[in-house]
Amino acid sequence: MKGLRILLVVLSLFCATTLMATKPSNIVVTIEGKAYYKHMVEKGDTLYSLSKTYGVSEQDIIDSNASLSAATLRAGEYIFVPHRADGARDVVRGGGLKEGEHRVVAGETLYSLSRRYGITEDELLALNGLSDYTQLKAGMVIRVCGDVAATADIVTGEAVAADVEADEVRSSRRSRGRDGRGRESAAIAEEQDTVTVLDKMLYALGFGEDVDDADIAQVDVAFPPLSRHHTLKMALMLPFHMNNRVNPNYVDFYRGVLVALEDIKTEGYDVALSVLDTQGSGERIKDIMDFESGVLDAQLIIGPVYENELRFVVGFAEDNEIPVVSPLADIETLESPVLFQMQAESDHKYDKLADIFDGSREIITIYASTIDAGFAQEMRSLSTMAPGRDINFVFDRESFFYRRNADGSNGEQIDIMELMQSKSSKAYVIVAQNETEVDRILTTLSSTKSNIVARSISYGDYVVVGNRRWTQSANIDHQSFFRNNVLFVMPYYANRSSENIRLFDSRYVEMYGILPSMYAYRGYDAVMIFCRKMFSGIDEGFINEQFTPLATTYHFVNEDGIYVNNNWMRVQYNGDFTIDVQ
Repeated sequence: MKGLRILLVVLSLFCATTLMATKPSNIVVTIEGKAYYKHMVEKGDTLYSLSKTYGVSEQDIIDSNASLSAATLRAGEYIFVPHRADGARDVVRGGGLKEGEHRVVAGETLYSLSRRYGITEDELLALNGLSDYTQLKAGMVIRVCGDVAATADIVTGEAVAADVEADEVRSSRRSRGRDGRGRESAAIAEEQDTVTVLDKMLYALGFGEDVDDADIAQVDVAFPPLSRHHTLKMALMLPFHMNNRVNPNYVDFYRGVLVALEDIKTEGYDVALSVLDTQGSGERIKDIMDFESGVLDAQLIIGPVYENELRFVVGFAEDNEIPVVSPLADIETLESPVLFQMQAESDHKYDKLADIFDGSREIITIYASTIDAGFAQEMRSLSTMAPGRDINFVFDRESFFYRRNADGSNGEQIDIMELMQSKSSKAYVIVAQNETEVDRILTTLSSTKSNIVARSISYGDYVVVGNRRWTQSANIDHQSFFRNNVLFVMPYYANRSSENIRLFDSRYVEMYGILPSMYAYRGYDAVMIFCRKMFSGIDEGFINEQFTPLATTYHFVNEDGIYVNNNWMRVQYNGDFTIDVQ
């Protein structure tokens, strides 16, 4: 018996130590209508300790994570733990509570508890001798009622009252959205030629007859700030699966969102995330908009990705005054005052090149055997006011340049050395499509410049206007970008040597074991810009602001009935191996 008692003591101490080592997460996400805690596994965590911390069974945790077992639980990895109702958890570890007491569980905040028990946050702090919200920890037993004088100031009281009123209004609007499909159904009922929702969905996907844009009628909206006491409800709508396959790009985008939510929470904001898989399907989005509380109760919607899909969301968002953030689409036809386009607007693509094509430089356009027709057309439209000439590049064991005739054929041969020695400032525009030819042209320019410098001969300065596709090419020597002062115009730029990107990459690799893509950066940016703005308000001053969450700067203007980002990034490679970004 003595040996048994010792064993029981050891087991008790082990269980207590394990439970103390497990820190509950306060990040709650909703996936396909089900709520989960997003928990980073720490050293010492076990399925048993996690089940006790969160009040669920070990099997519940296993079932919520693909290929998870006690053997595959690894520190530093994220897992999802089912979010149980408060009452169910208190059954697990609420024993011994007295009347007027509450045991805090993971995910609960001062705001949610004050709303639940009908007292102010300051009263809750005073009841429990806490100085601020950071001292509220999961597992604590707190008092939630008592004879305490109201200590909340008038401003806090008014803010909470305003939140309650706003919630009631939004709840009423959501009810209209569920019962009558919001403004969309009202518009359909008013139209003489009634069009079913299915008809509109088919048209948006490219099938069926044209549908009048009256279903996206323009309305005035306002986005007043939420108080810091409020929990922002955000819906994320992405095509995680397409054609029954996982889409890794949007998984990456989602991971970037999760990194941002951790930063948002450290700033003192509460965000409840609902994740909805659109599957790239209009039918799927229709079901989401009809039945999913995650979007029907949302105060901010990020997604869907494609313009066709946005049509199903915008009407509901207008009716309920909800900002809709399009993270990646360059929207061409859809107009709505609730719509925000993060992708840089194509009409502003070359605003950053005005000084190159203002007539101060000679524009020399270099063609080759293959031509990027789209890029060439864009460059021609820019160079109408600048002096210039067109030349052809030919490679035949050596590099040769010829004057380009009107029909595209070769004219007389051009000595590239003489061309570069002229004192005029130049911009070489390379419209070749073949990557090998691009690399040869860049190499020829840089080697010619080196020969001129070696002979102590003066020459006119030059830049090369490049196609941003070059940056993704493994067949083009990127060192030649520096030697030729190449500049690019990009919708997004993230230099991995910059401090912000380096820190983000480090966190991302620690969480997921791989380097992030541009999709992860855009997901992070979307949350950091718009979640913050939901608490500070989106008003007429919004168009005067610039936002740089990681590396790319966004500047939104109201154009063609929507808010669009008009800021492209100019990336200039310099001869001293530095990079300037504007």
